[in-house]
Amino acid sequence: MKLGIVRYTLLMALAFVACVISGCSKAPSPQLQETQQTAAKPAPSVPKISVSPAVVAKSKAPKPGPKAATKKVAESFGKGKASIPTKGKAHPGGLSHSFWTEELDVDGSGNPVQVDEVWDSRHKVLYLSNDRSFSCGNGEDGTGSTLMAVYGKGNPLHKPAGSGWWMTELDAGGCGVQDAGLYGCHFDANGNNTDCGSGTIQPDADDVVIIPLPSTQGPSGGASASPTTPSSPATPAAPSSSSPPAAPAGGNANQPSPTQ
Repeated sequence: MKLGIVRYTLLMALAFVACVISGCSKAPSPQLQETQQTAAKPAPSVPKISVSPAVVAKSKAPKPGPKAATKKVAESFGKGKASIPTKGKAHPGGLSHSFWTEELDVDGSGNPVQVDEVWDSRHKVLYLSNDRSFSCGNGEDGTGSTLMAVYGKGNPLHKPAGSGWWMTELDAGGCGVQDAGLYGCHFDANGNNTDCGSGTIQPDADDVVIIPLPSTQGPSGGASASPTTPSSPATPAAPSSSSPPAAPAGGNANQPSPTQ
């Protein structure tokens, strides 16, 4: 009888140890599951799109190439949200716009693709539009319609010639972004992207407003970084033990120091 009890006790102890090792008695907590799901989400980013030398050259000589096909004046230029109206307060009647389509190397790959173009001779801005594939800043791949604007020489908007902006329409989840919409960058006269993020096109200004993206996404899609706070005043450093004591107020300023 005693031997049976001992044997039963040993079996139960071994089963308990095995269960602890395998984790069968502890299910993952909701907080742990949420953390794991959040960690699996890629950080939001914008497409990796650059301004090619061919685009810069076209902005300096904004006219159709020898193989270009001209197009009629349209109400807007671009596709979907990645578009700009060519008629309205800032673009009366679209009469100052020249439309055409041609093959152009827009990404510097050496492979020309079909691109729609329009030159706004009033504001001296060259617009380019096409659907393209790209890699994202977080390492993913994506596709989307892209609108690019390059300011020409002597533009009345007082923008540096060769600078501009581009916007790509992304679906929710594209490049890790939570919301569908426009994402892109401004770029300088050397073609270097500067400020990037989600964007809103301002047709009357031929420009965009860009809101930077958070570096990471929390459970609700917001920035996980803590808000910055004003820095505290610096605490005065304690005097060094090797420094001579300060002279008392009213003392002789010409009195030799102990080291002289």
